[in-house]
Amino acid sequence: MGEHDELENRYMPRFETLLSESGVVVEYRRDRAGIDTGLHLFAREEKPTRQGGERPYWRALAGRVWFQLKGVHAATMSADEFHAAERVTVKVGVKHLRFWFAAPEPVYLIVYVESVDAFVGVDVRELVEREWGPTFYASMRDRSGEVTAHVPTASVMNSERIASLVNHRSMRIDGPAFRGRPLGHRMDPLRSVLAYPSEERWIEMVTRLLQVHDFREASRHQVGELTVLHGVIAQTLLWQSPAFAEYGYRYLGEVRDEPAPEQVFGDVRVILDGARDRTTFSAEEVAAVSELIDAAATNEESVVLFFRGRGRDLSGTGGLWRSTARGSMANGWSRMWHQLGLEALSFLVLTATLVYLEFAPDLDWDNANYMD
Repeated sequence: MGEHDELENRYMPRFETLLSESGVVVEYRRDRAGIDTGLHLFAREEKPTRQGGERPYWRALAGRVWFQLKGVHAATMSADEFHAAERVTVKVGVKHLRFWFAAPEPVYLIVYVESVDAFVGVDVRELVEREWGPTFYASMRDRSGEVTAHVPTASVMNSERIASLVNHRSMRIDGPAFRGRPLGHRMDPLRSVLAYPSEERWIEMVTRLLQVHDFREASRHQVGELTVLHGVIAQTLLWQSPAFAEYGYRYLGEVRDEPAPEQVFGDVRVILDGARDRTTFSAEEVAAVSELIDAAATNEESVVLFFRGRGRDLSGTGGLWRSTARGSMANGWSRMWHQLGLEALSFLVLTATLVYLEFAPDLDWDNANYMD
């Protein structure tokens, strides 16, 4: 046994003990992938007791994180050198680096610095993108052996950092794809429709979808059952409504009709209508909608309406809201009016993978069609 083996025998158990504070340690029985250990992530939560109180418990998450560890002897880097440096330099195999970078689950390169008795680490994808950028695969194509990698000295892997890894997710990408995009599920975004969610969960989903499209909220106020927002959608929100999709085939092998794509971008006024069956507006709601339309017309903004109702109120059509839109256009307003009911929301949830994974355990479906 050499000095390196002795060092590894000291730091590996300590690192796995650190990992065990945030989940269950997993490992390969034989190291054939350049990965030393892993962590099945768990979230610390509380659940009610029969006595009416709460007790802590661990909830298993769908994500795992993997780690490859390197050790740096005190003779190689002193404490003073570590504190003066911005990065720790280590050698890694080219084949391993390519494997880690392409792995579907996150892999961290961890360095134990003996002189300061500390672990520092970095997500390999961040390391590669920082040091090689888009030229990584091209620069590694004809290389073999080892390359130099740099791990920031400020990236200390302590209990708090390990606990933050719960933000990582694992995703199946071997199922059917939607336009070349792995969805993490098998449901057809064009032919699946949500059942009525609770108003609270519906608002959470719509809000989350706006966030992932970089909605920059400037104001928000509540009027009756309407939540009225003003801001900017900085990344194009694009959807198709399953309400207008062709479900079956008239002839074998024929291409089915798809709904027309709709999109919105830029300055918007957003209305969230949580009412399940909207047949009328209160006087307060009428005034608020009228004020919103006037402001949108003055500032040349689009209006985006999310509503929870169904039946006559399909996305793009829609009873009372449709007549409201027509009335505003009859008064000279020329900007776009977009209506998104449960059908359009279903498409957006199913194509925004991270949003789907977040809400999937709580979703019920009226229509659940699966892709081949």
